[in-house]
Amino acid sequence: MATRETQAKITNAALELFNEFGSASVSFEKIAGKAGISKGNLHYHFSSKEQIVMALWLKLDKIRQTKHPLSDFGLPNLSQLLMGYFQIIWNYRFIYSELNFLLAKDSELQYRFAKERKQRMDHFSLLLNTMKKQDLLVKDATNTELLRLVKTIWVVSNYWLGHIAAEGTEITYEVMAEGYELIAQLMKPYLKDPSSVRLPDNYCEIARSSAELQLKAADAGG
Repeated sequence: MATRETQAKITNAALELFNEFGSASVSFEKIAGKAGISKGNLHYHFSSKEQIVMALWLKLDKIRQTKHPLSDFGLPNLSQLLMGYFQIIWNYRFIYSELNFLLAKDSELQYRFAKERKQRMDHFSLLLNTMKKQDLLVKDATNTELLRLVKTIWVVSNYWLGHIAAEGTEITYEVMAEGYELIAQLMKPYLKDPSSVRLPDNYCEIARSSAELQLKAADAGG
């Protein structure tokens, strides 16, 4: 079996197990068994769980860059944009529910996270400023308020699942929808058309379908 194919089997198996049980509770034996390979073969490709987590982070970052390229500063449908982010978070929910734990264990992951955070916040700041110029936001929204809005949205989107995990609550699509609604509530006072961030009634079905397509696309792209 080709190296790339084997690595994809390993990361796919690990992602499923990490999402279900948490990365700390999953052993190399479980990952190897799920991937259908020997533990020795797994060690040949990844010497530690940290390396597997990093491989999954890189795959996650690739999906984010492809789905929401930083160079694309058009004005997408806001609900679709935010739903897209939450669907990505769902696919890699173990990272977001364990974010502080994972960052504390890996300095390279800390560096990559900080870099990605700045890029995404700059991206969303530019999006809001463009909306303001196109008269889509309320006129009295100041640049300082919009910057604080961006920071708050970032905190909610990245640490919502950590909050849920700390409560011991199961992470479901309904929980993800609640996180979305929190962000929508933050944005509504600044929007001339608050309905632009309303979730469709069949959000959970849309999210499941989109999540499956995203994972298949990620597998195909390596």
